[in-house]
Amino acid sequence: MSETNKITSSKPTSTPNQQPNPTHPSQTATSFLAWFSEYLNAIIGIAALGGQITFTVIVSDIADPSILGNNAPDDAPRTVLFDKERVRLLIALSWLFFTTTLGLAVVAKILFANSPPPDSAEGRVAFGRMYTALTFLLNGIPVAAFLLLALATVAYVPVVGWIGVAVISLFGLFVGFLWFVLDAGISW
Repeated sequence: MSETNKITSSKPTSTPNQQPNPTHPSQTATSFLAWFSEYLNAIIGIAALGGQITFTVIVSDIADPSILGNNAPDDAPRTVLFDKERVRLLIALSWLFFTTTLGLAVVAKILFANSPPPDSAEGRVAFGRMYTALTFLLNGIPVAAFLLLALATVAYVPVVGWIGVAVISLFGLFVGFLWFVLDAGISW
């Protein structure tokens, strides 16, 4: 082997798997858009599953909560907070919220996930505003849908339903706080 071949073969070559520079704006925006696409996939999955399950409950015959748990047919109906039609309304509103979330997430996926990052400062500001409003809706509407389902559960098993309402309300406050801190750009 000649001396020139040894010199050229000992040169370090660039590897195709080099890590991108995270401080470069275009690479940061590209990695953000990749993360946003995966976030939208998760929201689409939650909304599709929630919408499908709630729709099947809406169109099926549900038990009347006032006669549920009676031991004999002549027992007096128990007092419930929500009657059968009110439970159906709560579940229907939950379906509406899941479907709205699904629509918003799919539209966002189409508009933002595969588009190049904005180049101008005005474009970045506009994208930031749309992203902030969109993430508020995509985080808040499903929590509201789950809250409505917990209220529907109150009619059948009050203790479990109220615990669900409390837990989901706390989770909703936590999600709202995180959105406020992370997405709205509040610095501490």
